[in-house]
Formats: sequence, structure tokens, C-alpha cells
Amino acid sequence: MKRILILIALLAALAASFVTAAADTAPKREQRGMWITAYLNDWPSGAITASNTPIMQNACRKMLDTLQVNHINTIYYHVRAMCDAMYNSAYEPWSSYVSGTRGVAPAFDPFLYLVEEAHKRGIEVYAWVNPYRYGHGSNMWGQSELDYVHTHPEWLLTTSYETVLNPGIPEVRQRVVDVCQDILVKYDVDGLVFDDYFYNQDNPSFSLDADLYNAYKEAGGTMSQGDWRRENVNQMVKDVNDMVKATKPWVRFGIGPAGVACTNPAVAAQYGVDPCPVGSDWQYNQIYSDPMAWVTRGTIDFLAPQVYWKTTGTFTGVTTWWGKMAARFNRHIFISQWVPDEEGWTLAEFVKQGRVMREAMAAGGNPGMVYFRYGTWRNKKEVIDGKVRQLRTWLKDSLYPTIALNPAPAWLQPDQTYTMVTNLAYNDGTLTWDSIPNVRYVIYTIPDSVQDQDFHSQARYIDGISYQASYTLPADKREGYHQAVAILDRWENEYAPATPGAVPTAATQPQLLYPEDGDEVTELSFLQWSGDGATYLVQLYDDDQMQHLVAQVEVDSTSLPLTSISTLTDGTYWWRVIARGLNQWDTPSQPRHFTLGQMHITAPANSETAVPLTPVVTWTAGAPGTTYLLELATSSSLANPDTLHLNEPLWQVPQYRLAGATTYYARVTATFGDMTVVTPVSSFTTVEVIPPLPVYLCPTAADTVLYNTDVVAFEPVEGAASLRVQISNSLSFPTRTSYNGTLEGTFQTPQLGDIKGSGKLVDGGTYYVRARYAYRTLTTGTTPQYTDYCDIRSFIYHVIITGDVNSDNEVNIADVNALIDIILGSNNTAGPRADVNGDGEVNIADVNALIDLILN
Repeated sequence: MKRILILIALLAALAASFVTAAADTAPKREQRGMWITAYLNDWPSGAITASNTPIMQNACRKMLDTLQVNHINTIYYHVRAMCDAMYNSAYEPWSSYVSGTRGVAPAFDPFLYLVEEAHKRGIEVYAWVNPYRYGHGSNMWGQSELDYVHTHPEWLLTTSYETVLNPGIPEVRQRVVDVCQDILVKYDVDGLVFDDYFYNQDNPSFSLDADLYNAYKEAGGTMSQGDWRRENVNQMVKDVNDMVKATKPWVRFGIGPAGVACTNPAVAAQYGVDPCPVGSDWQYNQIYSDPMAWVTRGTIDFLAPQVYWKTTGTFTGVTTWWGKMAARFNRHIFISQWVPDEEGWTLAEFVKQGRVMREAMAAGGNPGMVYFRYGTWRNKKEVIDGKVRQLRTWLKDSLYPTIALNPAPAWLQPDQTYTMVTNLAYNDGTLTWDSIPNVRYVIYTIPDSVQDQDFHSQARYIDGISYQASYTLPADKREGYHQAVAILDRWENEYAPATPGAVPTAATQPQLLYPEDGDEVTELSFLQWSGDGATYLVQLYDDDQMQHLVAQVEVDSTSLPLTSISTLTDGTYWWRVIARGLNQWDTPSQPRHFTLGQMHITAPANSETAVPLTPVVTWTAGAPGTTYLLELATSSSLANPDTLHLNEPLWQVPQYRLAGATTYYARVTATFGDMTVVTPVSSFTTVEVIPPLPVYLCPTAADTVLYNTDVVAFEPVEGAASLRVQISNSLSFPTRTSYNGTLEGTFQTPQLGDIKGSGKLVDGGTYYVRARYAYRTLTTGTTPQYTDYCDIRSFIYHVIITGDVNSDNEVNIADVNALIDIILGSNNTAGPRADVNGDGEVNIADVNALIDLILN
């Protein structure tokens, strides 16, 4: 029994450690969204009537409870499917999907009820709108007098597949704006989202809107009809965004387009990006949807592309590409993922997709996944190890063990800032505090074992989010825990946490340390400051008035690598650090500015010509302590490069290293800690040099004796591309029986004894040698030119046995005696045989080497 109890305790400890580890790896900021639609019977599952109102409302509460307990923080609720309304619209008829009959009001407003109940649970609600879709197939509706078939039939663009509102009509564009504004004014939504219905899904013929396009051309328009259609959509998106920012500037506006965009290289080139490497961008020329236009123009706050594939298909490649776009253009991109009610989609696959998404979005720092849709997500299950496992709990255990806040859009400026909640009190399981208009609150429950200095507003301590100035703690958090509450504004900015009964003070002002004000730095640098805050908010602006925020990062350390801020490009930035802590309201540092430049090779200048043969190669420096790997090659792909590991941002090219009239390509990989930056490849071309004929260093004269440990060598010269050396026992130097060596970067052959093959030298033979240089000229490019051969010189070749000092073809004690005689001077025949250790000198070290040789 004792052994069983110990085993149970160990398993419990292991499980607790697993949960803690999972909580520590889950991001604090992440959208975890859910598409919910009455159109497909998620909720309500049918017509809302007076008799079933309690059932329908209870179903809504149970749905929201399920989302809350599984840490889903955002709902995309379908309020307009086909120019109808699942809310109280001023412009369009009630939807049959919530009332049973188009144009007839349901027994209660489902959207109002859902928003109120979701906010009670701290869940955000985005109104999901189809901007143009009117009806499928031949369905023209007409049950309501508000239907456009009655009021504006001229607005309808019909194909055999569907009918949409014509995006080319300005009044249609304004109607979409008005409909969206009506929603924002009437409902306390947190976001507004469109999906992928724009022009008709079956690629409408250009003849259908030729009258509008021809009028555009007659008015001086120059775009093609396809570009004109896309621009109609783009203008609507901009108009809606402008309205949102003027009406409720905290509301996030986004679109969930088709999953793949920008696969056409020509389209990608318009936006200065690489094409999406997988999939097909059908939306660009079929429904005239161009998500990259919205991202690059900043007319949306987020995208939620519908990446409805497996990781074994195109999911990974497409998601990775979207992650690069999020980082490049400073917009949130949340990946919409299909949850099909089909075999073959395992629970492990959904976990893998979440991890792929997090890795892809790491550069932008704003991960997010939106599941389509609630009904299939809730019911998806799999038998694993003999037990039925639900997708929703599997995801919670694997990916979402803690509550997450939504990412904050750095490009949106709040209309005011806050300090801390006031009059915070705890009584009988309920926290209360003074209410602040239009904010929310983050509630932390911290184990009593956690000291204040170890609390950094970590995600694992978040118990909930409240839209009200009160919060009732769950029963299991009322003992053994203490509480903290932080303001969370509608722009997703969190402020300093307060505890009940504490007397708040200002945090100590941080002192900026690096870079110095006005410094020029590269991306392989960092921001550093001092302070005693529990957390810090690092803010970077691209204007000296610090009005345009381009990046905002929360950290609990006193440094931040610039490589972690993907939105920065070359330019000047003003930055500050805001310190905060438990019961310490925000205190900003004094600002500084720095100029960021991409790390690159500075000398020789890119494409510079007539570069001397011994230049100093330099590049922009990283932070102190950075190490560098320099690659140098004669091919633009840097195949087979020379590599050098350096501690300084420069390299003095030694003599004889470079050839004349040659283009070299260089690249530097800089590493600082776990950060790495690679410079663009830079090229330069050296000055033209025509080398003289080779001059012998060895053999020094005709018939010189050379041994197997000797080399044939020539005086080094500047600018030669290579040295061609031939050694033969015939003055005609026949190719098949000669040594033919092409030497690059050296002016001597291998040791003669190491020459193998048909050119191998034979002991006692007489050999002849000649050589010539290859070089390049600016006019002949890479085609080699050659000097004449130098004079032929002969040598006699002998093989010596290492250690055979007395030349008797044996290595024994007699050689030791002979070597000692040579060292003492009684034998004056010292030669290569006596230099046993090969260091160029004959001394006692050779005696030791010889004794070791004999003994071994």
C-alpha cells in the first residue's frame, strides 16, 4: 500500500509539472476564436419563438460556458448572412435563420443576448458580416418588403451560382458602411469581421457590369476591368474601416479571406513580397479579393485567412507565409482553421496546426487561431487509448491551458491611458472596485506561496476577464490565494495590477542604458535599461512627437533584442520604457532615439570595381560581443566559399589571397547570443593584374636533390588566379604520365611524396618542372588567360625514411647516435633526414621524436 501511495504521489507531481510547463509555454497574448452561425445551426439552432425562448437562451449560456471553460476568448458571430439580419437592423429584414420567416422578428434579439452573456464571461464578440452576398442560386428572397429585389433590384448582380450586391455601385458601398455602422452603434461589439464573399463565387462575366466599367473608362479611368473590380472591393474596405475608426475606434476591423493569396509572382512583386509558395490564389481573379491590398494599405486591423487544410497538405507552407506578412506589415493575422466532421482529421492534427501557427506568427508576436465552426468543434472527438477524447478539452490541455488576452494592435492609439483600479475590496468571495467607463479588467488569483516579487502578471495566474467592476471568484480560489486586478482597455492594453487594501505608489522611473541617444545600430542589437519594475512596456515610435506607435512589447526583463520586433525597418525610432508592478502605477522613462540600419557589408561597396588586391572588408557592427562568419566566394550562390570566424566587424585581406579582375561575393552571418542576422550578399571586382612568369624558390638550381618531404615552390605574386605546375620525367611533359597541378591560393605543390597516380615520382629519378600562371582580365571575364611557361628546371628525387638518419634504410639506435653526432657537430651531414619532427630545425627535440618513433 505504501508503494502505491508513493506512486500516486509521483504521478500527481508529474501531472502538476506537466500542467505548469504547458502553462508557461502558452502565450499570454493570443486570439482563440470561434466562428458561430445560425445559418448552419450553431446557435440558435432554429427559429426563436416565445415558447422556446428559455430553451434557446439556456443553449446560448451553455455554449458560452463551454467556450469559456476551454479558454476561447473571441466569438465571430454571424449577424448578416444574405443581406438579412440576426440583429435589430435599421436597413434589412430579420433573418429567417433566427425567426423562421424572413422579415419577421424573433421572440428576442439573439445578438444582443449573446453579446451580453459573452461579456459576462469575459469573451469578446466580433460581428461577422457578409458584405455583398444576397442569395444562392435562383433564390431572390422577396418575403420582406425590405428585400433588395423590391427596393433596389438594380443593385443585384446575378449569376447561376448566386446573387450579390454589385460592388461597382457607390450606393451599394455606402449601404455596406451604413449596415456596419448600425451594428456598431447598437451593440457593444469588440470587432467587426467579413468573410470571403465579394464578387460572385463563379467568376462573373465581364459583360455583367460592362456598363459600369465603360462609364468608369469614359470618365478617364485606366484600370483593367479586373483591377477595377478589385479596387471597388478595396474602396469598400477602406470606407468601412474609416467608419469604424470614427464611430468606435477601439473596435477591430478584419476580414477572413480565402486561405491562399499572392501566388502570382507579378502580384507579389507589386507588394514587394515573395509569392506564397503553395496553393492557388483563386480569389484574386474569381471574386476579385486582394487581401494584400488591405494589409499594405492598412485598411484592416487583422486578417483571418481560411487555411482549411492539413499540415500534410498546404497548411504549413501557407501559414508560414502569412506569418511573414504579419511581421512585415504590422497587422494581426489569425489563422482560420476548418474543423470538419470527417474521418482522418485527428485531434493530434489540430494540436500540430496550433503549434505550426504559433511558430509561424512568432516573428510578429501575435498568434491566433479561429475555428470554423462551433458545432463541429464542440462535437469533434476521437477514441484514443480506448477512451473517447473531445477536441475541445484536448486543445485546452495541449495548447490552451491558461486564459489568454487578445493581442493589442500597436497601430491603434487609445483615447486615454489609465493607472490602476481604486477602492479594490474583497468580501465573501467577490472582488469589487470603482467602475471606469468602457474598460475591462483582468483578474489574477495568485497562490499565497508566490511572493510579490515573483508575480509578473503571468498568464498562468489569470482567473478571468470582467466587463464589470466586480468579479466573483470560483470556490476553489477563495482560500490559499490572493488577488490582483488590472485595467484592460478596449484597445487590449493592460495596466498595472492592484491588490485589495494596498496603498499604490509610482513605479521607479526606468533609466535607458543602450543605445545611447542618437546611436546608429543594426538589427543585431538590443534595447537595455535599468529599473525595479515587475514588468515593462517597451514602446517605439517613428516620429519625434511620439504620436505614431509602431511597436509595443511587454517584457519582465530589462533588455529587448531588436530582432524580436519584426515591424522595424531601416529608419529612426524614438523609444521609451514604461515600468509597472504590483500596486505600482505606470512610470515612463525619458525618451531616446536611435537610427536602425540593416546589417550590411560596407566596404568594398557593393558592385565596386578596381578594388585593390588587399582590401579591408568591413560591415556594420552588431552589439558588443557579436561574432561574425564571413563567407567569400567567386560565385553569386556562394558555393564552396572561404569562411572566416571573426570577433570584429572587419577583415584585412592578406596578400596573394585575391585574384585580379575577379568578381567576389561576400556575406556575413552575425551572431549575438541566440540571435542571428545574415547580411545581403555584396560583390566587388578586383583590379586587373597581369602576373610575370613564375620564379623558382625550389628547386634552387638544376639537378638539385629533392626529397619526398620537399615541395616545388615559386615566389608569390599578386593577382594570379591559379598556378599550373607540371612535373615529368620527360622534357615533353606528356599529360598521361606527368603531374599536372592547378594550385589556387598557394604557390607550392604538395610534398613530392604525396603525389599519387600516373604522376607519382620514383626514387632516384631525374624530373623536370615548369609552371605558368592563369589570370583574368576585365575584357575576357571568367575565361582564363595564361602567362608563358617559365624555364624548365630539373631535380633528382630521393625518398627518405623518417628517422633513417644514417641512410641505411633502417630506423634503430644507430640513427639516434648519428643524430646526436650531428647535433654535437662531429657529423656535418645534417639534412632533411636529421629533421625528424619536421619543424625545420635539428636539435634535441628531434632526438626525442626519434626515440618515440623507435619505441612505437
